[in-house]
Amino acid sequence: MKINICKKFPKIKKFEKKLSKAFPDASIQVKSCINMCKRCKSQPLAKVDGVKVKAKKVEKLIEKIETL
Repeated sequence: MKINICKKFPKIKKFEKKLSKAFPDASIQVKSCINMCKRCKSQPLAKVDGVKVKAKKVEKLIEKIETL
């Protein structure tokens, strides 16, 4: 699984750490842009194998990624 996250998210280090803990086999990359402009500064977003996923909290985002 390939997960891309935007570096503009305020708590990017914690976000990346939680994702790597939840998905140890996934390839997690911090990108400068994942084409979800302006939302990345206010809520956690990820692009999982090309599919855009968003949620209000990191835990909810992880749950959505698990269902993919």
